[in-house]
Amino acid sequence: MQRLVEQERTLAGKVESAQSEATKIVDEARAEAEKTLAEARNRADRIAEEERRAGAEEAETERSEIVERARSDAESIRSRAEARRAAAAELVMERVLP
Repeated sequence: MQRLVEQERTLAGKVESAQSEATKIVDEARAEAEKTLAEARNRADRIAEEERRAGAEEAETERSEIVERARSDAESIRSRAEARRAAAAELVMERVLP
């Protein structure tokens, strides 16, 4: 009987030790998972910011090109209008003062 009691105590101690070890392993795994998740989030945030910047730079480049083309077109139109205005004034003068 004494031997059974002793075996039961030994088994109870082993079970308690195993539970303690299991808790420790789970806690370590949780901590490692949280660390990995935090690193992944930081990396994702960094990548998202880099992509946002690249998109903003690309949009600014496109905007600048569009504005420059519009200025060029406006200058071309202004030049043609100026040239036609002089021709129109000359035509009017020819018709008014023959």
